Amino acid sequence: MRKTLAAVLFSSCLMPVSTAFAAELDFNGNFVNDNDVVRIDFNVTTDDFVTLFSSSWINGGFDPILTLWDSAGNLILEQDDGGITGTQQVNGIDFGYGEFDSFLNIFLEAGSYIATLTQFDNFSASFQLSDGFLRADPFFTSAFGCSNGQFCEGSLVDSNGDFVEPNRTSAWEFHLLNVDSAQLNNVPEPSAMVLLGIAGMAIAAGRRGRLQTQTAAI
Repeated sequence: MRKTLAAVLFSSCLMPVSTAFAAELDFNGNFVNDNDVVRIDFNVTTDDFVTLFSSSWINGGFDPILTLWDSAGNLILEQDDGGITGTQQVNGIDFGYGEFDSFLNIFLEAGSYIATLTQFDNFSASFQLSDGFLRADPFFTSAFGCSNGQFCEGSLVDSNGDFVEPNRTSAWEFHLLNVDSAQLNNVPEPSAMVLLGIAGMAIAAGRRGRLQTQTAAI
């Protein structure tokens, strides 16, 4: 259904990181296709708030969707836009984020979790990570319209009504704060039955600026 990121895509990413204490971790890279998926597995050793956010959209990167899963791949929460702007310091460096970047500050119990990063509007296909994501077309954002024909912005105005550049880059940048360890992993392909079930689905646009929240037991 999807093209998962090839190993070469991770050449610019940090290698898997493991620490013995709450840490601030950075990952970055580039998509090849619109429907690529980044998966980051991370661990939390104590019950606490964890911050996860992207800082690539504000710098011209594609519009990301952040989805949080438990260790079994059950959906916890899916967020299109963080809806806020600001600056967050990570490892002594200030990273800006825009309203179409993802930004999540959430209380998590100690345990293992999965974060995935996809491009708008490639939402999760179900409450299970193993079912994959909705977009099969590697150039699906071309329907949004931009001269690049790929990595096109789905919304041409922001919440203030200001123009948004439709031509975005393939770059992504993601940060985790107050976690114990994290590493990049491939996303499993969905089953054939799931592929057949969602092949004809029409995906509703116009979800810009909304926080889509879905809960599942951890």
